[in-house]
This record gives sequence, C-alpha cells and structure tokens, in this order.
Amino acid sequence: MENGRQQNYWPGFVDALSNLVLTLVFVMTIFILALFFLASKVTQEKVEGLCLETKAELTNTKKNLDETHDELRVAIAEAKQAQEQIQALKKELVRSEAARKTDSLLDQRVDINVRKGKLLQGNKTSTETSKNGFPITIRFPASVVELDDNAKEILDKVIAPLLAQKQQIRFSLNATPGPETYSEGKRLSFFRAVAIRNYLIGKGIPKANIESKVAEHGSLDPADPEGRVVIQLQRAAQ
Repeated sequence: MENGRQQNYWPGFVDALSNLVLTLVFVMTIFILALFFLASKVTQEKVEGLCLETKAELTNTKKNLDETHDELRVAIAEAKQAQEQIQALKKELVRSEAARKTDSLLDQRVDINVRKGKLLQGNKTSTETSKNGFPITIRFPASVVELDDNAKEILDKVIAPLLAQKQQIRFSLNATPGPETYSEGKRLSFFRAVAIRNYLIGKGIPKANIESKVAEHGSLDPADPEGRVVIQLQRAAQ
C-alpha cells in the first residue's frame, strides 16, 4: 500500500491476456486458412492428375478399340473372301461333276425298241448301255413313227442329266429307213426324226442345237433291218 491506498494490477493483466488471446486466435485463423487453401490445392492437383490418367486410359482404350475394329473388319473381309472362294469352288465342283457326267453320257449307247400299239403291248422296252458305238439308238418297228410312253420314259432318264448343259450339247438325228420301199422308208424316217426333234424341243433343247438328217438307204444288215433314229451327242463349239 502506498499513501494508504491498495495498488490494483488486474486491469493490466486482463488487457495483456486479452491481447494474447486475440493474437492466438489470429494466428490460428491464418493457420486454418493456410491449411484450407493447401488442402484445396492438393485436392485440385489430385483431381487433375486423375483426370489426366482417365483421359490417357480413355485414349488408349479408344486406340485399342479402333485397332480391334480394324482387325475385326479385316477378319470379316477375309472371311467373306474365303466364303466367296468356297462358293466358287462349289460351283466349279458342280460344273466339273456335271461335265464329267455329261462326258460319260456322251460315250454311252442306249437302244430303245419302240412298241407298235397293241401288237407289241406285252413286250417290254429294252435298254442297253455300252461304252462303244452311237450314244442313243431308237429302233422303230414297221410303220411306227411316234415315241410311245415307255420309250419316252426311258429317253427322259437318258436326256435328263444333259438338260443342265443343254446350251453346250448338240443333237444330231440320223434317221435310217427300214425294210419299206424307198419312198415309204424316206417318209417314215422323216416323220420319226421330226417326232424325236419335237420331243427334244419340248424338253427345252434349243432348236439351233438339233440337226436332222435322213439316210438314203436302210440298214445293210439283214439281221437288223428295222428303221431307226440315231441321236449323236457332241459338245457345241465354244
């Protein structure tokens, strides 16, 4: 105590303490703000890094997809080309097989005995196939000029395999008279050739590929005097 009064120090302590608290609050505020901006900066950099990585991955993925698409397109083109080649080979195989069968048929001979109405109704039409001689020989009894159903059926079986190449096959009809008189034999031979020509045309054979001829004389073999028409088959000139 001085001069009888007591000294009061609390206001000074309060002011100092207040200044210290305010200073600490200011420093903490600055520190928190610094941490906030630092965290924001770090986060932004991470996000940008992730975006760049994602963009790079997307670019690589797109590039891989483009490469895969190109490879797939090439594979599809190769598969299509291979399929076209297979189809071409199949067609060529079919043509070769048809040509082989046709060549085989061109070397065969078929004898068809045409029945004469009721007189030969009980007889069966005979068919012979050989590697020698003319391809198709149709024998007609006396006065017969038309093909009966049985003869047509046999002829159908012979001609059917040739229809696929009918444009490339020529048919030469050589009619030979039978034991009739000269004029009668020529007349019957002509009508027989016409009947067979009409039959072939009806099957789709082009008229230009059919040639008909009538021989001047009949068979010189006494044991085989019947009139006949020989169908000679050959490939047309390309």
